[in-house]
Amino acid sequence: MANDRVEAVERALELLNCFSNEHPTLSLKQLAEQSGFYKSTILRLAASLERFGYLHRQADGNYRIGATPLRLGEIYRKNLNIGDIIQPVLAELRDRFNESAAFYIRTGNTRTCLYRANARRAIRHQLEEGHQLPLEQGAAGRVLLAWSGAEGETYQQIRSRGWYASLGERDPEVAAVAVPLLSAEKHLHGALSVSGPISRFESSRQQELAAALLTVAAGLSTTLMSRSSC
Repeated sequence: MANDRVEAVERALELLNCFSNEHPTLSLKQLAEQSGFYKSTILRLAASLERFGYLHRQADGNYRIGATPLRLGEIYRKNLNIGDIIQPVLAELRDRFNESAAFYIRTGNTRTCLYRANARRAIRHQLEEGHQLPLEQGAAGRVLLAWSGAEGETYQQIRSRGWYASLGERDPEVAAVAVPLLSAEKHLHGALSVSGPISRFESSRQQELAAALLTVAAGLSTTLMSRSSC
Protein backbone atom coordinates (compact mmCIF):
# COMPACT_ATOMS: atom_id res chain seq x y z
CA MET A 1 0.00 0.00 0.00
CA ALA A 2 1.12 3.57 -0.71
CA ASN A 3 0.98 4.51 2.99
CA ASP A 4 3.42 1.70 3.82
CA ARG A 5 6.14 3.08 1.57
CA VAL A 6 9.40 4.42 3.00
CA GLU A 7 10.67 6.98 0.51
CA ALA A 8 14.31 6.88 1.60
CA VAL A 9 14.41 3.08 1.25
CA GLU A 10 12.80 3.21 -2.18
CA ARG A 11 15.28 5.84 -3.32
CA ALA A 12 18.18 3.69 -2.14
CA LEU A 13 16.78 0.72 -4.04
CA GLU A 14 16.27 2.84 -7.16
CA LEU A 15 19.93 3.81 -6.91
CA LEU A 16 20.97 0.15 -6.82
CA ASN A 17 18.76 -0.57 -9.82
CA CYS A 18 20.84 1.87 -11.88
CA PHE A 19 23.61 -0.73 -12.07
CA SER A 20 23.57 -3.51 -14.67
CA ASN A 21 25.91 -5.91 -16.44
CA GLU A 22 26.31 -3.27 -19.13
CA HIS A 23 27.02 -0.57 -16.51
CA PRO A 24 28.78 -2.28 -13.56
CA THR A 25 30.40 0.99 -12.43
CA LEU A 26 28.81 4.43 -12.43
CA SER A 27 30.03 7.90 -11.59
CA LEU A 28 28.11 10.34 -9.42
CA LYS A 29 27.07 12.20 -12.56
CA GLN A 30 25.82 9.01 -14.23
CA LEU A 31 23.87 8.02 -11.13
CA ALA A 32 22.24 11.45 -11.10
CA GLU A 33 21.33 11.15 -14.78
CA GLN A 34 19.86 7.66 -14.41
CA SER A 35 18.03 8.15 -11.11
CA GLY A 36 16.96 11.77 -11.49
CA PHE A 37 18.14 12.46 -7.93
CA TYR A 38 20.21 15.45 -6.83
CA LYS A 39 23.89 14.66 -6.34
CA SER A 40 23.64 15.64 -2.67
CA THR A 41 20.83 13.08 -2.22
CA ILE A 42 22.86 10.40 -3.97
CA LEU A 43 25.88 11.06 -1.77
CA ARG A 44 23.77 10.59 1.39
CA LEU A 45 22.12 7.43 0.08
CA ALA A 46 25.40 6.04 -1.22
CA ALA A 47 27.10 6.61 2.13
CA SER A 48 24.48 4.48 3.90
CA LEU A 49 24.54 1.82 1.19
CA GLU A 50 28.32 1.68 1.35
CA ARG A 51 28.26 1.38 5.14
CA PHE A 52 26.16 -1.79 4.87
CA GLY A 53 28.07 -3.25 1.93
CA TYR A 54 25.51 -2.64 -0.82
CA LEU A 55 27.77 -0.20 -2.66
CA HIS A 56 31.51 0.23 -2.92
CA ARG A 57 33.23 3.49 -3.85
CA GLN A 58 36.38 2.93 -5.87
CA ALA A 59 39.59 4.92 -5.71
CA ASP A 60 38.55 6.82 -8.84
CA GLY A 61 35.33 7.94 -7.15
CA ASN A 62 33.04 5.71 -9.21
CA TYR A 63 30.59 3.33 -7.56
CA ARG A 64 30.00 -0.39 -8.02
CA ILE A 65 27.79 -2.96 -6.30
CA GLY A 66 29.21 -4.19 -2.99
CA ALA A 67 29.40 -7.70 -1.57
CA THR A 68 26.17 -7.72 0.45
CA PRO A 69 23.80 -8.30 -2.52
CA LEU A 70 25.85 -11.37 -3.44
CA ARG A 71 25.46 -12.78 0.07
CA LEU A 72 21.72 -12.11 0.02
CA GLY A 73 21.47 -13.60 -3.46
CA GLU A 74 23.10 -16.80 -2.27
CA ILE A 75 20.68 -16.98 0.66
CA TYR A 76 17.79 -16.46 -1.75
CA ARG A 77 19.02 -19.15 -4.13
CA LYS A 78 19.69 -21.70 -1.39
CA ASN A 79 16.33 -21.19 0.28
CA LEU A 80 14.28 -20.97 -2.89
CA ASN A 81 14.61 -24.77 -2.95
CA ILE A 82 13.90 -25.12 -6.64
CA GLY A 83 17.39 -25.12 -8.12
CA ASP A 84 17.95 -28.83 -7.55
CA ILE A 85 14.64 -29.46 -9.33
CA ILE A 86 14.96 -26.98 -12.19
CA GLN A 87 18.62 -27.42 -13.12
CA PRO A 88 18.32 -31.10 -14.17
CA VAL A 89 15.26 -30.20 -16.25
CA LEU A 90 17.17 -27.44 -18.01
CA ALA A 91 19.97 -29.89 -18.76
CA GLU A 92 17.44 -32.32 -20.24
CA LEU A 93 15.93 -29.59 -22.43
CA ARG A 94 19.41 -28.58 -23.60
CA ASP A 95 20.35 -32.14 -24.50
CA ARG A 96 17.00 -32.85 -26.16
CA PHE A 97 16.99 -29.80 -28.43
CA ASN A 98 20.71 -28.96 -28.49
CA GLU A 99 19.86 -25.36 -27.60
CA SER A 100 20.38 -23.29 -24.46
CA ALA A 101 17.74 -23.57 -21.73
CA ALA A 102 17.21 -21.13 -18.87
CA PHE A 103 15.00 -20.14 -15.95
CA TYR A 104 14.39 -16.44 -15.38
CA ILE A 105 12.85 -14.54 -12.50
CA ARG A 106 11.67 -10.96 -12.36
CA THR A 107 13.87 -8.62 -10.33
CA GLY A 108 12.30 -5.17 -10.30
CA ASN A 109 12.28 -3.82 -13.82
CA THR A 110 14.64 -6.48 -15.19
CA ARG A 111 14.79 -10.24 -15.49
CA THR A 112 17.57 -12.32 -14.01
CA CYS A 113 18.86 -15.60 -15.38
CA LEU A 114 18.74 -17.67 -12.20
CA TYR A 115 19.63 -21.07 -13.69
CA ARG A 116 20.96 -21.98 -17.12
CA ALA A 117 22.26 -24.83 -19.25
CA ASN A 118 24.11 -23.50 -22.30
CA ALA A 119 24.01 -25.57 -25.47
CA ARG A 120 26.92 -27.91 -26.21
CA ARG A 121 27.61 -26.54 -29.68
CA ALA A 122 29.84 -23.86 -31.14
CA ILE A 123 27.08 -21.60 -32.43
CA ARG A 124 24.71 -21.03 -29.52
CA HIS A 125 23.07 -18.40 -27.34
CA GLN A 126 25.50 -18.00 -24.45
CA LEU A 127 24.64 -16.38 -21.11
CA GLU A 128 25.74 -16.95 -17.54
CA GLU A 129 23.67 -17.35 -14.40
CA GLY A 130 23.05 -14.01 -12.72
CA HIS A 131 22.92 -12.09 -16.00
CA GLN A 132 20.21 -9.42 -16.11
CA LEU A 133 18.23 -8.51 -19.22
CA PRO A 134 15.31 -6.20 -20.10
CA LEU A 135 11.78 -7.27 -19.33
CA GLU A 136 10.28 -5.70 -22.44
CA GLN A 137 12.49 -7.58 -24.90
CA GLY A 138 12.77 -11.33 -25.34
CA ALA A 139 10.45 -14.27 -24.75
CA ALA A 140 11.16 -14.79 -21.05
CA GLY A 141 10.76 -11.11 -20.25
CA ARG A 142 7.44 -10.90 -22.10
CA VAL A 143 6.19 -14.00 -20.27
CA LEU A 144 7.20 -12.57 -16.89
CA LEU A 145 5.35 -9.36 -17.69
CA ALA A 146 2.29 -11.18 -18.98
CA TRP A 147 1.89 -13.27 -15.82
CA SER A 148 2.69 -10.26 -13.63
CA GLY A 149 -0.49 -8.60 -14.86
CA ALA A 150 0.84 -6.43 -17.70
CA GLU A 151 -1.99 -4.88 -19.67
CA GLY A 152 -2.47 -4.60 -23.40
CA GLU A 153 -3.41 -6.80 -26.33
CA THR A 154 0.08 -8.29 -26.64
CA TYR A 155 0.08 -9.61 -23.09
CA GLN A 156 -3.51 -10.76 -23.29
CA GLN A 157 -2.56 -12.83 -26.33
CA ILE A 158 0.47 -14.28 -24.54
CA ARG A 159 -1.66 -15.32 -21.55
CA SER A 160 -4.30 -16.80 -23.84
CA ARG A 161 -1.75 -18.76 -25.86
CA GLY A 162 0.26 -19.87 -22.85
CA TRP A 163 3.67 -19.16 -24.38
CA TYR A 164 5.61 -16.61 -26.39
CA ALA A 165 8.28 -16.72 -29.08
CA SER A 166 10.63 -13.81 -29.69
CA LEU A 167 12.58 -13.43 -32.92
CA GLY A 168 15.38 -10.89 -32.74
CA GLU A 169 13.68 -8.66 -30.17
CA ARG A 170 16.73 -8.07 -28.00
CA ASP A 171 19.44 -9.35 -30.33
CA PRO A 172 18.75 -9.62 -34.08
CA GLU A 173 20.49 -13.00 -34.21
CA VAL A 174 18.74 -14.62 -31.22
CA ALA A 175 15.34 -16.28 -30.91
CA ALA A 176 13.65 -17.84 -27.89
CA VAL A 177 10.48 -19.58 -26.76
CA ALA A 178 9.30 -19.21 -23.17
CA VAL A 179 6.47 -20.34 -20.89
CA PRO A 180 5.56 -19.43 -17.30
CA LEU A 181 6.30 -21.69 -14.37
CA LEU A 182 3.26 -21.33 -12.13
CA SER A 183 2.38 -22.69 -8.72
CA ALA A 184 -0.78 -24.70 -8.12
CA GLU A 185 -2.40 -21.41 -7.08
CA LYS A 186 -1.27 -19.86 -10.39
CA HIS A 187 1.37 -17.70 -8.73
CA LEU A 188 4.36 -16.96 -10.94
CA HIS A 189 7.65 -18.65 -10.02
CA GLY A 190 9.46 -17.52 -13.18
CA ALA A 191 9.85 -18.27 -16.87
CA LEU A 192 11.35 -21.29 -18.60
CA SER A 193 12.93 -20.68 -22.00
CA VAL A 194 14.90 -22.29 -24.79
CA SER A 195 16.98 -19.97 -26.96
CA GLY A 196 19.39 -20.09 -29.87
CA PRO A 197 20.27 -18.61 -33.26
CA ILE A 198 17.21 -17.23 -35.04
CA SER A 199 17.93 -19.36 -38.13
CA ARG A 200 17.07 -22.50 -36.14
CA PHE A 201 13.73 -21.24 -34.83
CA GLU A 202 11.32 -21.66 -37.72
CA SER A 203 7.59 -21.84 -36.96
CA SER A 204 7.44 -25.64 -36.60
CA ARG A 205 10.39 -25.55 -34.22
CA GLN A 206 8.70 -22.88 -32.12
CA GLN A 207 5.62 -25.07 -31.80
CA GLU A 208 7.71 -28.08 -30.84
CA LEU A 209 9.63 -26.14 -28.20
CA ALA A 210 6.46 -24.57 -26.80
CA ALA A 211 4.80 -27.97 -26.41
CA ALA A 212 7.85 -29.38 -24.64
CA LEU A 213 8.20 -26.39 -22.34
CA LEU A 214 4.52 -26.46 -21.39
CA THR A 215 4.80 -30.14 -20.50
CA VAL A 216 7.96 -29.51 -18.48
CA ALA A 217 6.38 -26.54 -16.68
CA ALA A 218 3.34 -28.62 -15.72
CA GLY A 219 5.59 -31.34 -14.33
CA LEU A 220 7.69 -28.87 -12.38
CA SER A 221 4.59 -27.24 -10.93
CA THR A 222 3.40 -30.61 -9.64
CA THR A 223 6.84 -31.42 -8.21
CA LEU A 224 7.09 -28.05 -6.45
CA MET A 225 3.58 -28.48 -5.03
CA SER A 226 4.53 -31.92 -3.68
CA ARG A 227 7.68 -30.56 -2.09
CA SER A 228 5.87 -27.65 -0.44
CA SER A 229 3.35 -30.04 1.13
CA CYS A 230 5.99 -32.27 2.67
